[in-house]
Amino acid sequence: MAVPSATAPRETPAQTALDRFLTAVPYAVVGIALLGVLLWEASLRKGPTTFTDELEWAQISRAIAHTGHAARRGAPVSFKSLYAFLIAPAWWLPTTASAYTAIKYLNEVVMATAAIPIFFLTRWLTTPRAAALAALGTLCTSAYFYGPQLLPEALAFPTFALSAALSVRALAGGGRRWTVAAVVVALVSVEVRSELAMGFAALVLAAAWLWVVGPRGRRLRAGWSVVDHAGVAVLAVGVFVVCNRAIGNHSTQWRTATQTFQGRIWHLGLESASALALGLGLLPVAAALASLWIPDRRGDPRWRAFAAFLAASIVTFGAYTAVKAAYLSATFGTFVEERNLIYLQPLLLVGAAVYFTARRRSLPAAIAGLAVTAFLVLRYGYQLNYPYGESPGYGIAAMANRDFRWDQSDIRLALVVVAIVVAVVVLAPFSRVRTPLVRALALAAALCAGGWMLTAQITSSRGASVSAKHLVAGYPPARNGLPMNWVDELDGGQPATYLGQGEPQTPNGVWLLEFWNTSLKNIWTLDGTAPGPGGTTTPDLVRADGTLTSDPGLPYVLEDNGVQLIGKVVKTVPGSQLALVRLAGHPWRLKQTVYNVSDDGWITPPPHATDTTVSSGTYAYFGSGRGTLSIQLNRMSTNGSGAPAAHVTLRIGPISLNQQRAPVVRHAARVEHLVVRNGQERSVSVSLRGPVAVEVVESPTFRPSDYGGTDGRLLGIGVGFQFTPER
Repeated sequence: MAVPSATAPRETPAQTALDRFLTAVPYAVVGIALLGVLLWEASLRKGPTTFTDELEWAQISRAIAHTGHAARRGAPVSFKSLYAFLIAPAWWLPTTASAYTAIKYLNEVVMATAAIPIFFLTRWLTTPRAAALAALGTLCTSAYFYGPQLLPEALAFPTFALSAALSVRALAGGGRRWTVAAVVVALVSVEVRSELAMGFAALVLAAAWLWVVGPRGRRLRAGWSVVDHAGVAVLAVGVFVVCNRAIGNHSTQWRTATQTFQGRIWHLGLESASALALGLGLLPVAAALASLWIPDRRGDPRWRAFAAFLAASIVTFGAYTAVKAAYLSATFGTFVEERNLIYLQPLLLVGAAVYFTARRRSLPAAIAGLAVTAFLVLRYGYQLNYPYGESPGYGIAAMANRDFRWDQSDIRLALVVVAIVVAVVVLAPFSRVRTPLVRALALAAALCAGGWMLTAQITSSRGASVSAKHLVAGYPPARNGLPMNWVDELDGGQPATYLGQGEPQTPNGVWLLEFWNTSLKNIWTLDGTAPGPGGTTTPDLVRADGTLTSDPGLPYVLEDNGVQLIGKVVKTVPGSQLALVRLAGHPWRLKQTVYNVSDDGWITPPPHATDTTVSSGTYAYFGSGRGTLSIQLNRMSTNGSGAPAAHVTLRIGPISLNQQRAPVVRHAARVEHLVVRNGQERSVSVSLRGPVAVEVVESPTFRPSDYGGTDGRLLGIGVGFQFTPER
């Protein structure tokens, strides 16, 4: 935000270096304080939360640090971003914790440098005070929610700010050097984050527009008739259609969204803009839109260049965001993608500075800017998650909901009042109020807008910190007092393989294990449910004695969820099925395992099953000799008394391998039929000789959420197996 200062004098030769230094001190102090807030926010973040993005950037940058080449789980990957090279040196530090801490603080400092080009751009367009306020406002935006996270936004945000400043200078006719610098930085920025290609597109679009409305364009159109203009318009539509088709041939996202989900493009694009306007406190958005037409600066090439680039950036980044959101809604989930609009925030602050420092403004442009802003923030609803990671600008709404217990209607009503106040501020220069009072009103509004933005940013950042804290608190090793990198400490950094089965749909625990423990080189499962990012392998049984394929030859295995190999147990984690094992030899061999059993002990319908009313699972013990097999069955976690009884069939017998190399019962030595009612436990004990397999088939399945519970999974029966050898 900026303050009206149309009559403020420029610096004069009489101003000494000391004068300028003393004038800058208050702003520098505020800037340092805001940087301190950002570093404080980083200190509160105890671990990654944006899975799988943060884990992927950790994998790639670690590989660059240790091998010089990008890779995920040891497999080479193509170049993705210069950001991976920026954070790679941090992984030379001795522990994951120290590297993660260094990256968080490095991200915040690098991201904060966006204020520098924004200051110089605003200073070039307006007054020193307005430039300082725009730069400080940049540090308050919701974009800094992504600062402590291992995401390329930390480098992309200041890179685009620099690209925008250079582009405006080049468009204003700064000369060949500015043009070359603008083009080079715009192209390099694409190597930071591919979305920043929209910045280069904005540069091209703005240059084309300025040429059309400039002297050369006017001379070209001087003799055109109405038919000529209509023909050019038709030609432009044709070019758009051809370009749309060409882009669609090279982009699945663009083709899917523009050809199938046009309605979603508009809705989700405008909804994302609503989150952006809300996070900025309405005033900068309304004023920036009004700055696109400033009558007294029509002849100023600086203003024309900025207005053209700002308008072009709104178009290009807005289109990218809308198309991406529409595509995600069809393939993954429906989100409000303010995350892809954060690059517009500094430009909007510069636009607000231009508006409030103008000597003469356009009333229709101001009214239009206010109308668009009010429509955006009042037309759409508000995400009240704490936080909503894709749109941290909603932090101000989340704060109102959490602290004041306001619902959607209350928040909208409050925003009506805010919109009226913003209208008063934006329209104040058109009144008969004296200029000093207008200036004071704008200064107060600027401070309020800055406080609003900072509140939204802090709320969203604290929400992410709370999420990280809860994530860590739910991490079984941490619950038992173990360090986050407990595997690294126990195996001495020697390589290990994670081997489990039946991974949950949201495997946060596995991702935390992989992030904090660099000795985990492989994330594998017996049933193909290993989560990404990166490649994985599904070992198969070679023989009925438990010998597995794909032995990587590593000395350690981290077992999970019913998988047990032959070896010495180094450490088990109470309250979980995690166990670090030093293998007895190679090839590795299973001692016992389960298939299609969730990490909390439930069998479910097999993957891709057509009949989801039936669940099934398998247990296999590969040891030899006699012993007692105990089988526990229960429906104790239904959270409701109305669930139907489970009809269970147990087939017990020697092990054989099917065509998929999975264990099955070769012939049933014993068959049990049981009925397990809701809230009941049943058990079966059998004395027999191993190796042995147990097949469990149950019907009907049920969802606990249909009976008063919160679990929405389709479940069968809770199971537990134990084979006790005879002495």
